Amino acid sequence: MNVDRLSTQVTVTTVTGPMLASELGRTLTHEHLLNDVRAAVLPGSRPGTADLLTAPVDPLNRERLLLEPYSSYDNCTLDSSSDALHELRAFANLGGSTVVDVTPPGLGRAPRALRALSEDSGVNVIMGSGWYLERFEDTLGSIDELANALAEEFTAGVSDSIRPGVIGEIGISADFTDGEERALRAACRVQVDVGVPLFIHLPGWERLGRQVLRVVLDEMLVDPSAVVLCHMDPSGADSVYQQKIAERGVWVEFDMIGMPFTYPGEGRSPLVDETEAAIIRLAGQGHENRLLLSHDLFLKAMLSRHGGHGLGFVSGPFRERLNAAGVDADSILDSNPSQLFLHAAQTTKANKK
Repeated sequence: MNVDRLSTQVTVTTVTGPMLASELGRTLTHEHLLNDVRAAVLPGSRPGTADLLTAPVDPLNRERLLLEPYSSYDNCTLDSSSDALHELRAFANLGGSTVVDVTPPGLGRAPRALRALSEDSGVNVIMGSGWYLERFEDTLGSIDELANALAEEFTAGVSDSIRPGVIGEIGISADFTDGEERALRAACRVQVDVGVPLFIHLPGWERLGRQVLRVVLDEMLVDPSAVVLCHMDPSGADSVYQQKIAERGVWVEFDMIGMPFTYPGEGRSPLVDETEAAIIRLAGQGHENRLLLSHDLFLKAMLSRHGGHGLGFVSGPFRERLNAAGVDADSILDSNPSQLFLHAAQTTKANKK
């Protein structure tokens, strides 16, 4: 079955029901409308930040939070549906149609709230599934246990039968723990049965992409056209690494665009100029049709009401910059996400027979 024929048949599961993949429109493929990453806060671990721990995000401390984002419980929670609705409407005003929310249960996934946000904003929301970094999870069982639990979400749904539309983001830490590898293998097993995109969180400042792909592509036999490697922005200057990843045929996702933070122990978020240069280089190498763009909205200081870009930067100023540089950003935002779902639908074991 070819993609042209599939384009009239493949449906994507959103929180409000199925829709045609060909009708996704302008899509942000990696966001968190509501989430909870307070497990990242380690009280007392950063000198001079004790006063931030229980302080609300406000103009007086925002600049400090750009350097110490995990020093504030409030910064690590996106807990306001009104804030999320404001961001979705701003995205819609820029021509946006769809948001992929890759928040797994361990980060506070809120299915009913996502459905309400989609209904109120008119923006399609596709819900994630799976497991994040092991330290955010209560327990990561055997591969069989994990795969069975994940598969059930795709058949029975959760919270009033709301079903996920993607797997992930599946968390891989710099340590790539045994539990994370089990979760990754379980996610791969389910992917080849359900035929949806698999989003994999990489520790962006490390170079684990090839190691992860050996598991996913070579051992678990997931088709590369269904695999999205997230957080490729920090490795943007490493042209050899990025080209090797792209040559494997997976989707390369730049999802930290405009992110303003420095993460202690990890690194500085790339500057917009740096990410733009990496995208231009990959597009020039013929990989434009395997690129995805997003913000990874997940901290409160990123919201527009707190001086951040919210959900408006990629579809607005950054899209214009790429188009001016000769990269077809409109196609990347409007067509590539649909192609991701169309290709993923072909990758099930049933379709390969």
